[in-house]
Parts: sequence; structure tokens; C-alpha cells
Amino acid sequence: MKVNIGRYPKGSGSRRVSVEVDPFDTWSLDHTLALIILPALIQLKHTKHGVPKDFVDDMSEGRHGQYSFEFLKEDADEVFQKGCDNWEKVFDKMIWSFQQLALDDYSDQYHHGDIKIGWKKTNLFMNCEIMTDENPKEHWYDYVGHMKHEERIQEGLDLFSKYYRTLWD
Repeated sequence: MKVNIGRYPKGSGSRRVSVEVDPFDTWSLDHTLALIILPALIQLKHTKHGVPKDFVDDMSEGRHGQYSFEFLKEDADEVFQKGCDNWEKVFDKMIWSFQQLALDDYSDQYHHGDIKIGWKKTNLFMNCEIMTDENPKEHWYDYVGHMKHEERIQEGLDLFSKYYRTLWD
């Protein structure tokens, strides 16, 4: 894959965009895109200047900027800071998820011992062969741990989808 996205031009012109996608890029498109999205999320996290509205909705319209009592201003500042902190947590979850997808081998940690793959003839499906673990006593797979890991990845991806339109500086 080759991607070249030029700077915003001065004046009213358009950005120059060139994207070339090779067939091997789409073999595991989630991995390919993670390699692009991960550094972009990290850079945005460190340079962003705002917080999506969803994170500061508790600052009601009537209180925003109109303070009869000083303690209301302090409360609004606390609510805003809490919203900023929650946005940081969302960023961390998204980044973690894309880090896992960029690694592309995170599931290896759930296989313990040495696996020995073999092939066994079966009467099912026109006498085809099926893959078997020929070393089941010395190899085990942590299915529950792996599924929890996958759920955590999915949480970050769901947040990425939910806040996709707010990923700008």
C-alpha cells in the first residue's frame, strides 16, 4: 500500500491524495488499516485541543458561562475536567485496540506448551483431512482469556466507531 496525502493547500485548492492498494493489503485489511490508524490516533491524542460534546454534556446551557455563585463555576470546571479525563480513557482504549491489531500475533500468548499440528483422514466431507493437535497433553489453549482479550479489543473498536466523527483537532 502506498498512501500520500498532501498538505492542505493555501487558498481554495484541494489536497493531493494518492492511494495505491495491493491485493496483499486486503488479505488482512484490519491489520493493514491498524498500521495506519494506530500512529494517527497516538499523534492526535498528543496534539488534540478539544473534547467531544458528549463528554461535557453535564455542563447545562443555563450554567455555561453564567455563574451567580462561585461554587457553580468550580463545579463546572470539575465536570469539564472529568469529561477531559474520560475522553483520555476512551483514547487509551482505542489506541490499545489498534496496537493489538497491529501486532497481529497477540493471540499467541493464549497458546501454552508446544503444539504439534497433524492431519487426519476423515470420512466427513468426501474423505478430506482435518487438522489435529497431536500433542494435547503438552499444549493447551486459554479460550476464556483469549475471548476476554477479543472483547476488550472490540470495546476499543466500538469506541472508535462511535467517536469517529469527533477524531479531529
